[in-house]
Amino acid sequence: MKPRWYFFAWFAVVAAVHLLVEGWTDTTAIGLPVGFAATLALVFVRRLPWWVTGEERPSRRVRLRRRSRVRWRLAARTAAVWTAAALAVGAEAAAIVFDGGWLPLLVPVPGLLVVLGLAGWRSELAEIAQCLNGRWTEVAAAAFDVRPGEPVDGWAVLPGAHRIKFHLAAAPADVAAELAGRRRMWLAGWPSEHLVIGLPDGDGYAVGELGVHRRDRKNTVPAGRAAR
Repeated sequence: MKPRWYFFAWFAVVAAVHLLVEGWTDTTAIGLPVGFAATLALVFVRRLPWWVTGEERPSRRVRLRRRSRVRWRLAARTAAVWTAAALAVGAEAAAIVFDGGWLPLLVPVPGLLVVLGLAGWRSELAEIAQCLNGRWTEVAAAAFDVRPGEPVDGWAVLPGAHRIKFHLAAAPADVAAELAGRRRMWLAGWPSEHLVIGLPDGDGYAVGELGVHRRDRKNTVPAGRAAR
């Protein structure tokens, strides 16, 4: 934690105003040392209630930072969908006005495919954002040779004692530390269609792939997605 230096500025301002208005009094002689001691505590003591320092809780800050970032990416994908739809409609209108014939019947096909593809692209991020806004589930997990930013393959035990094999194309640093040090990982919004992994108080996340471990079937894991 960095010292909260700004409390020294507040103390200096309050002390200066008091001395200008009241001058040096017996109250000042007692109040200034007490106030300075309290200021030292506010500056250097690490764990103080948020309602004392006026700061947001660190976990809330990182969650808000991650949620803003995801919201902007979702807004960008939404804009791409609507832009593609508008261009498709404009191309169809132009084909009707300037050409006629078969062209107006052919133009909507590629436009519709592009819009549907972008809509699916947006929907995937929307589901991930919903997971990140949901509850977090801690599960036991293990992996060998875990390195930040590199692919990870390992095993985890989901709620209900379901053992699964998971794959991350690239593990964020905090996720890698949890796997290597504490042999656990945190699932966002579980159960969900996506395997969204991160930390409740972390700033990043990763979307992995999983396969259910069954005795009568071979466990296969598709290629994973890159960490966000």
